Amino acid sequence: MRLRASGISEVEAADLALKSQIDFIFLADRPDSKADYGTSGFTNQILFIAGAAFATGTAGAEVLGLNLTVPVDPTLGNRDLIAAIRDQGGIAAVAGASRFGSEDYALANAIEVYNLGAQWREQSDSSRYVSALFLGSDRFFKRFDVRPVRELSAYDRMAANAHLTLLAGMGTARVMSVLGASVGTAAQQMLVFTTHVLARERQIGPVAEALGHGHSYVSFDILGYVPNFGFYAQNGEERAMMGEEVDLAAGVALRAELHDAAERIVMLANGVEVASVENATQIEFAPSVPGAYRVEAYRSGLPWIYSNPVYVR
Repeated sequence: MRLRASGISEVEAADLALKSQIDFIFLADRPDSKADYGTSGFTNQILFIAGAAFATGTAGAEVLGLNLTVPVDPTLGNRDLIAAIRDQGGIAAVAGASRFGSEDYALANAIEVYNLGAQWREQSDSSRYVSALFLGSDRFFKRFDVRPVRELSAYDRMAANAHLTLLAGMGTARVMSVLGASVGTAAQQMLVFTTHVLARERQIGPVAEALGHGHSYVSFDILGYVPNFGFYAQNGEERAMMGEEVDLAAGVALRAELHDAAERIVMLANGVEVASVENATQIEFAPSVPGAYRVEAYRSGLPWIYSNPVYVR
């Protein structure tokens, strides 16, 4: 979250997060100095984790340093910047990977495949104004639940050969406005989507570690809150969850389980659809070739859930 850019205080953000059933916030403002990454710790029961967004020299693309504890030189080139973040145990996440002129993001350990602010900016003022004028807040924000084809393609290309966390980010102002009229408060924005992290406890280390290992999924809660979701590989008693690796062998099955039914659940291997079911709460698939397998679920024809992959090697 770009806390400083939003104009919201940490206390205000914590209060909004608490009301939106959000447990933690990664900070990602542009730093004013080498160590201006915000403060890690709890505020009003919400865990804040220090971080920053660094310019890359490419319009619409950034490197996010999450869980930073040591100053990073913002003038470093992209590869050195990513290395400096990872060397201190931080998460180097690339935002706008499809806009990079080269694959300078190859060393990153996460890619932001969806950004609410980016989707907002891709629509014209007139389109946003008409939508805000005639649609309620839920229907208005559903217009920004667009499958990010370019970013997912960049992610799938990299995940085919490396472990890489898929995540989503805000990147918006405190109040979204169209032609001078306010149409989306921070409280409303926090209800659009969530990156769920399956950590052993709500502390900085476990949360950052779980996210870095891809033990997470993204859900668009505006289509229905997703308190529980599981995607894993099973082979007898052996189980590998999202973000983990399993050997290709007879008897391996990939299973996704949802709390509520989706209109459609899709299984993808390296970004290519290999199976799907309709009006279901689960999907199962037996892989016959290696790949990074992940799941997408849909409601009302819109993306509802993006899982991180299980890597079949």
